[in-house]
Amino acid sequence: MDIFQKGDYRPIPRSFKTKGIMALEELTKFQEEFKSYDTDTTINEIRDSIVGNYLNYDLLNFNKHGFDAKNSKTGKFLEVKQCSIFSKRLGGTWNDTNEEKARAFSDDRLFTAVGIWKGAADLQFIVYGQHKGLGKYLLRRVKAVANSSTRSTQNIGIEEMIKKYKFKVIVPPDKDENFVYKILVNYKKSISTHLKLSDLLTIHDI
Repeated sequence: MDIFQKGDYRPIPRSFKTKGIMALEELTKFQEEFKSYDTDTTINEIRDSIVGNYLNYDLLNFNKHGFDAKNSKTGKFLEVKQCSIFSKRLGGTWNDTNEEKARAFSDDRLFTAVGIWKGAADLQFIVYGQHKGLGKYLLRRVKAVANSSTRSTQNIGIEEMIKKYKFKVIVPPDKDENFVYKILVNYKKSISTHLKLSDLLTIHDI
């Protein structure tokens, strides 16, 4: 079978194991302090809190139901998607979206953010916004697979968010606008026709 021909198997470096254990031990201490024992959930919650904080959402949702964050003053909600800078396609993924949640993305109370990360903790930039068309698209995709055994998964690239849905690009405090713009243009040259360097925002512009 072809699947047995796939993969890149190499000897495990000694430091990979020892330093890996040290990293996981520190994460375990964090999990113990905040009673968050599912490791994938813990990492997502940490990242959600970082993105949410930059965008002025001060409440983090510690329940798996609902959206990721909320602004206690405005009552607005935030859904956060995470993506690695090394992914072939930069964007957000909506897994197992139902009709109710899809419709919510057309509601004025809900915003969406996609955090682009290098490694576990180095946030490169955020694509952030709100558009009724996003909710309509998600709803169409959910309905398209409603009567089939296909899993409802939607992938939307940042280029579409910027071009079609008019999302903004937010530059984190430790990054430079020129640095972020170069990443965007190197990723998709066509982005430059819809987004200029002066269009990039800092967290102080939000």
